[in-house]
Amino acid sequence: MPESFAEVIAAGINTVDFLARPPDGVVPGGKYETDELDVQGGGPAATAACVTAAFGHATAFAARLGDDPVSLLSRSQFAAAGIRPDFLTHAPGERVAMSMVQIDRTTGERTVYYNLRNYGWLRPDDIPVDAIRRARLIFVDGYDAPAALGMLRAAQGSDCHSIVDLEHGDADFLHECISLATDILLPLHTARAATGKESPDDCLAALAGLGSGQMVVTDGERGSWALTSEGILHQPCFPVEVVDTNGCGDAFHGGYGVGLLRDWPLPLRIEFGAWVASCVATALGGRRGIPTLDIARADRHRFSPTLQAALFST
Repeated sequence: MPESFAEVIAAGINTVDFLARPPDGVVPGGKYETDELDVQGGGPAATAACVTAAFGHATAFAARLGDDPVSLLSRSQFAAAGIRPDFLTHAPGERVAMSMVQIDRTTGERTVYYNLRNYGWLRPDDIPVDAIRRARLIFVDGYDAPAALGMLRAAQGSDCHSIVDLEHGDADFLHECISLATDILLPLHTARAATGKESPDDCLAALAGLGSGQMVVTDGERGSWALTSEGILHQPCFPVEVVDTNGCGDAFHGGYGVGLLRDWPLPLRIEFGAWVASCVATALGGRRGIPTLDIARADRHRFSPTLQAALFST
């Protein structure tokens, strides 16, 4: 187990995304030149981790990677994003997931094709229990359910915060994750599946009966809602010219995590998460648009005065 300290440790589905935004007038069977073609690492927890790394927090990701070209590409993507390799396990014959994402130029709608052949699902021994208990924050998603539960259970009884991003799962899995995590950030469709309620307000009230963590519900361009002791707090999205919404929710989680690591109050955490998500929406793929502190400084006029003071106080 590495002796160096990782503030943030993430685990979840690890993908390499092949992304294309075809030009107008495409006819099947043709060949078209486009500069809107890219290859990026992906996955909800993995992308959220790239956000905390971008803002200077020592961040690691737990995954099993082989020697095939796509696994090597995944390693290089993590390195480029500043993700530490402490918990990247060499697993010959295993590899990352691959997905091909086609983004409609007019509507932004995504068509996704994915392949999990020989995927390197985490094993119990791959969960860095001791490192998690020393960390300040973990990210997990619902695509590798045993790993998510292993990570959350490892954090129990420690000072480590835990953010869950659950896009799907059966009721028992969702309820257990919600009961274990300190910060539950769910897309509205998952909150509905977990609670049987419809509106964000009703979902949040029902989620409060499933766990003691901070409950937040997100719904794309409608923004996010958080449950507080004084009622429901709504954070609108930041208006931008959208290129691709792929990874925006993951980026929101990452921005929220930056706020947790800096001990910001809830309103600033969801405001910053919304801003990070808006940056990601302006570029192709989930990681190309992840901002840095320099970008935040140039964009500071869009922040509330309180967030400006918190982000640029040092």
